[in-house]
Amino acid sequence: MKRILLIFAVSCLFFSCNANVKNEESNNIAQNDNIVDTRVEKLKQSFEQNDYVTFFKLFPDTYDEFIDFYGFDDDTGKRPLYDFYETHINYFFKYEEKVNSEIFAVKVYEIAKRGVWDADGIGLFQSNLSELIISKPNIFLEILTKKPDKEATSFWHFVFNGSGKYDLQNKEKFEKIYNSINSLDKKQGRLLKDEFEIMYK
Repeated sequence: MKRILLIFAVSCLFFSCNANVKNEESNNIAQNDNIVDTRVEKLKQSFEQNDYVTFFKLFPDTYDEFIDFYGFDDDTGKRPLYDFYETHINYFFKYEEKVNSEIFAVKVYEIAKRGVWDADGIGLFQSNLSELIISKPNIFLEILTKKPDKEATSFWHFVFNGSGKYDLQNKEKFEKIYNSINSLDKKQGRLLKDEFEIMYK
């Protein structure tokens, strides 16, 4: 009898602890959702008020955050800022005279590294990034030369990801970026060329 009571008491304790853990997890998820919702609203507001500095601070810091804000999923549908991706991303890249180039490049790098191409917002971000590398390669070279080769390669992978094998526009983009980078840094030129050839051989 004592043994049955002991098993019963242990079972009750286990289920009680389990319920507390689940409640805590639910509360944490709800809290995180509230933080994201607040940030999304403030991001929209700063864009509407043409407050670039605040907009820049609130803009996603990682690829995963970028997807959470601007992505689209076939199962779950639009993320909260999907309808604004075009105006927001183009605005984000108009950083000159508003934030320091090096600070801007670090934020862009953190989003791009280990990123994977997709349509819509990600494609537009990639397009803006490519144009910026061609016009201002040095701001990215300052970052890339301090990173391990594997991490730098993941950045170059994102830059060229998403095209078909025979996409002439992508090859043209590669030539422009390669010439721009290789003339300044042979190692990064080699890394991006090797990655491009692996992706599209």
